[in-house]
Amino acid sequence: MDNFDEEEVVGHIRGEAFIELRRVIARGGMGVVYEGDLHGTEGFTKRVAVKMLRKRWSENQNFVNLMVAEAKLVAGLVHENIVQMLMLGRLPDRRHYVVMEYVEGLSLHELLWEHTRRGLLLPQPLAIHIASRIARGLSYAHRFCDRKGQLLHIVHRDVCPSNIMITLEGLSKLIDFGVAKARTMTIIGDNWQTGKAAYMSPEQAGRQPADARTDIFALGTVLFEMLAGRAMREVGPETRAEDFIGRPVPFDLLPDSVGDELRDILGQMLAHDPAQRFPSANRLAVRLEEYIYRDGYGPTIQTIEAYLRELLPHLYRYERPETEVDWTSASPAACTGCF
Repeated sequence: MDNFDEEEVVGHIRGEAFIELRRVIARGGMGVVYEGDLHGTEGFTKRVAVKMLRKRWSENQNFVNLMVAEAKLVAGLVHENIVQMLMLGRLPDRRHYVVMEYVEGLSLHELLWEHTRRGLLLPQPLAIHIASRIARGLSYAHRFCDRKGQLLHIVHRDVCPSNIMITLEGLSKLIDFGVAKARTMTIIGDNWQTGKAAYMSPEQAGRQPADARTDIFALGTVLFEMLAGRAMREVGPETRAEDFIGRPVPFDLLPDSVGDELRDILGQMLAHDPAQRFPSANRLAVRLEEYIYRDGYGPTIQTIEAYLRELLPHLYRYERPETEVDWTSASPAACTGCF
């Protein structure tokens, strides 16, 4: 029989760990995201991302509740296509922050902007691969259960290019569950309109109950944008999400290279009636994978990495640019409030 250490205990661990904030990597009206280093003992360091509420919003209990709810909701999600939440904390001045997995790469929002700037389209197989990976992440979240085995019915409700990260290794990752909804949550009601108008489903725009098929519609708008090289919907300062309810999908914006089969997939993702969409993100992922791997081969994360290395070689250098790039203001698609 093994000899156990007599000093083995169950309890709290309070040690020397602390986080050093190194630079700002994103700014929003509600908060700031930093790159940071988590320091442990004996020189241990791990790079992390820290999302912190601005002080004025920290005094608004509703927004604090949203941040706390997001952290608790996402804490258990561990999937390669979802950015992992590591910790929720609060500073002495009562500002809340969350510590997340740091993603070395760029957002799909930034990648599409770079293609627009150069007059390029994202290669069709890569666009479909990215959509299929996000569908896999959504499927995991939609089917996630609590520790008692109860399905939580998590719905992201804000799937858009700014909330999809592409790592330098070619992985696609979904971020920001800040307006996600689980069946047991009461902080966000179904009649509270959340998300971005350019990517919002008809039922979400109409403040109707949202389920997993709401995320499928939003992912359809993202796939449409990747294929067309422009947003499916033109959004201006006065645009309301309700303005798009009932409008047909503008398939004429797609290039001729998008064939009938892929248009049919898009049509099912973007159906006005949720009952006409794919019944689950898993079914959607399978359908997209069948489409791109029907010949027995197709794009992988290594394909995307190779493409990024050719398109944006500076991302793979050790040095960082001295100036901060403001991607949001230069984007062709309206994607405000992306924090």
